[in-house]
This record gives sequence, structure tokens and C-alpha cells, in this order.
Amino acid sequence: MTDKKLLLRASLKLFSGVAMLWLAYIFLAGLFISTDRPTSTQTFDTSLLEEGQATYFFVNGRELLVFKKQKQTLAFWAQDPVYGCRLEFIKTVIKPVCIDIHYELNGYSKDKNQWLSAPEYELSFDGTLYVY
Repeated sequence: MTDKKLLLRASLKLFSGVAMLWLAYIFLAGLFISTDRPTSTQTFDTSLLEEGQATYFFVNGRELLVFKKQKQTLAFWAQDPVYGCRLEFIKTVIKPVCIDIHYELNGYSKDKNQWLSAPEYELSFDGTLYVY
């Protein structure tokens, strides 16, 4: 009988210790992650992109949806922020292929009250897109 109690007590202490270490890791991991900007900037040529046309670029293993609308070039990550499925550009809206949500061209969905995620980027006068 005391053998079972001792085994149960030891396993409870071991489990509690591992749980405490895991919680400490979760709360302290953010202190060790570098928030510096990456040193490499990727460039893409968007000068051939016409009004109402979209294209995809690959940035660090992710797809970037870039389109031109009303003489303005916009870029969003090509995955839905909640469901993760690919986004398609349809002349007046951006739509995920797996669900029925419509995002406006500024990246906002009124129905779900959510925004598309976008990288930090800038566009030069000659049509070069710089993604940081």
C-alpha cells in the first residue's frame, strides 16, 4: 500500500515540476526572441502589373498577394489569417478559396470584423516593391 502511495506521490511531484518548467518557458520565451528587423530586404518588380491584375510572389517560404487597383499597389499575405487557406483576388474583393468571406480591397472584412495581415513593404516610383 505504501509503495503505491509513494509511486503516486513521486509521479505527481515529477509532473508538477515539468508543468512548472513548461509554464516558466512559455512566459519567459518572449524575452529571448529578437525583434530586430531582418537584414535582408527582398525586391520584386511590379512595373508590368496592370490595373485590376494580381500576382503572387514568394517571400521567405510564404506567398504574397500583390495587386494594383485604382493606381495603387497593395500587398497582403496570401493566406487567410484565421483559416489559413489561399486568397484569390477577384476584381472587387479578395476571397479565401475555402470559406465564404469577402475582404474589401483595403483588407478588411465587415462580416467577420477582421483584417488581412500584410508585411512591411514600400513601393518605389519605378514599380519596385521592397518587402522587409
